[in-house]
Amino acid sequence: KIRSGPPTDSNHLPRRVARVGAMEATRLMFGLLLAGFVSAGLPDNFPSVTIKGIKGDMAMPLYGLGTWQYNSSRAQHAVELAFGMGYRHVDTAYLYENQVGVGAALKGMSLHREQFFVTSKIPGGLNASASKAALDKSLQDLGLEYVDLMLLHFPFDLQGQGSPAARKEQWQVLQDWALAGKAKAVGVSHYCRHHMDDILPISKVPVAVNQVQYHVGMGNAVDTANDDKAFCEQKGILYQSFSPLCGPCSPPDNTELLNGDLVTKIGKSHNKSAPQVALKWLVQQGIPVIPKTDLPAHLKENMELFDWTLTADDMRALSAATSPAVGGGPSATDSGDCGTTQEEDYPLVV
Repeated sequence: KIRSGPPTDSNHLPRRVARVGAMEATRLMFGLLLAGFVSAGLPDNFPSVTIKGIKGDMAMPLYGLGTWQYNSSRAQHAVELAFGMGYRHVDTAYLYENQVGVGAALKGMSLHREQFFVTSKIPGGLNASASKAALDKSLQDLGLEYVDLMLLHFPFDLQGQGSPAARKEQWQVLQDWALAGKAKAVGVSHYCRHHMDDILPISKVPVAVNQVQYHVGMGNAVDTANDDKAFCEQKGILYQSFSPLCGPCSPPDNTELLNGDLVTKIGKSHNKSAPQVALKWLVQQGIPVIPKTDLPAHLKENMELFDWTLTADDMRALSAATSPAVGGGPSATDSGDCGTTQEEDYPLVV
C-alpha cells in the first residue's frame, strides 16, 4: 500500500523508516555475501586476472606465495611474512603436508575471508571415496569453509598410472564438491590436451586453471614441453605458472633466471633484479606466478612487478630464449606430462 506522509528523500525520512531501511540493506548485503554475489574482495587495484568460477567470473591474484617443500612450520612462517607485506594468495597442496601450517597463519590474519585467495590441490589418480576424503581433509587442515581454487594435482597417480575413466571419476567428485560450496573455482595441474579431452565433455562447471611449469626459456617450447599451452588458451582455461624461476631444474639451469646474462642485462636497464625480470615476463602476459621464498627481501622483490613494464624488445628477447628449458621431465622438449598418451613413471615436479 502507498501511504502519504513526509517527503521521502533521504534527508526527510522518518527515523523509523530510515532505521528499517538500513536494517533491510544490511540483511540484503549479508545475504548477497552468503550467496557469493558480493565480496569484500581483494584490495583496490590489486594485480589480478579473471578466471571462470563456479558462479561466474572471479579475480585471481597475479602473484602469490608458493609453499612446495616447506614443512608446516616453515609454511606458516612464510605465509605470515608474505601476508604481512601485502600478499593475498597462497598456494598449497595435500601432498605438501603443510596445510595445517598455512591454515594457522591464515587464522592469525586480521582479514575477512573474502580478502585473500587460497589454492590447494589433491593428488591425482584417487578413486571417488579417496578424492572426497582428501578434499575434506584439505579444508579441515586449512581451517577454512571453502578454498578459492582447488586443483587435481596430476592426471595420474604417484606411480604414473592413470586412465580416462579414472580422470572422469575424479573430476566428477571435485565438481560436485565445489558445487556444494567448498570451492569457488576448480581446475587441474600437469594436464595436457589428451587429459583435458577426458574431462571437458562431462564437466558441469568451468575448468578454471591449468597450473604448469612455465618460465623464461619456454616461450617457444613445443606442446609436449608446455603442456599444450595454446589449447588451454583456446578453451578459456587460465594458464598458470609454477616454478617460474626454474627452481626444480637441474644445474646450471636452476640459477639461470637468478643471475643469467639475459635477465641480468634487461634488469639493469629497469633497475630491477634478474628474478624480477623473469617474473615480469610472465605477469605481463597475464600468467599468475607463485614463487617460493621465506626471505623478506625476496618476498618484497617478488611483489614489486607492477609499477614498471618490459619493452617490446625485452619481451621478444625473453620469449625467444631457449634456456632454461622445461625441467623434471625426460628431455628438454618433454615435461613428462604429455610426452606419451600412456602414463609412465616420470619424476614428478609438484
